[in-house]
Amino acid sequence: MPENNAMAFIERHPDLFKEMGNIGMGHACTALSQMLGSKVNRSIPSVWTLSRDEAAEYFELFEGGSIGYILTLSEDIGGAIIHIVGLPFAARLIKVFFPSEINSLDDIDEICMSVVQEMGNITTAAFVNSLASMTGLFIDISTPQKCENLKEEALELTAEKLFVVENRFLVDSGTISSELIFMPKHESIELIAGKLCEHYNIEMT
Repeated sequence: MPENNAMAFIERHPDLFKEMGNIGMGHACTALSQMLGSKVNRSIPSVWTLSRDEAAEYFELFEGGSIGYILTLSEDIGGAIIHIVGLPFAARLIKVFFPSEINSLDDIDEICMSVVQEMGNITTAAFVNSLASMTGLFIDISTPQKCENLKEEALELTAEKLFVVENRFLVDSGTISSELIFMPKHESIELIAGKLCEHYNIEMT
């Protein structure tokens, strides 16, 4: 399957990625609820694609107010996922474990950062497990590595397109969000599209 056809197919069927995110975040909500000691609900994820040029502008939105982690994908699927956690979400998580006032990223030390990293593990693993289940592929993920320069590191991994999966969690009558940036390699896009066609009995056009 030519790569352009595979990408076009995925862009025509964004609901397939919404379903991955929806299934995965259902599992993540249960784990986050246990971490926070509060009921956690979520909305249906928003999913869209960005070109490399659009991605450059998109990542600028998070500079100075978000934490980014990169996880690499291996085995049947190659590529990476970047998990972006905004400061309000990070502060809410950290306060559960440490009585800290988090007003800026400078207030988050290494111990507090480990809490945010664990949340990243949960949500990213949930999405990857959902993708593996829907495609029948085996996907391994690395441990998260904190981005020192989110925009620069993300663009180094970006090919022509990337997928944004935005998750909104409802906690204590407030809304907090995080983003998963899915960046599969060229050949992995073809494989994912083919497997989704098989799974849902959809004709490639």
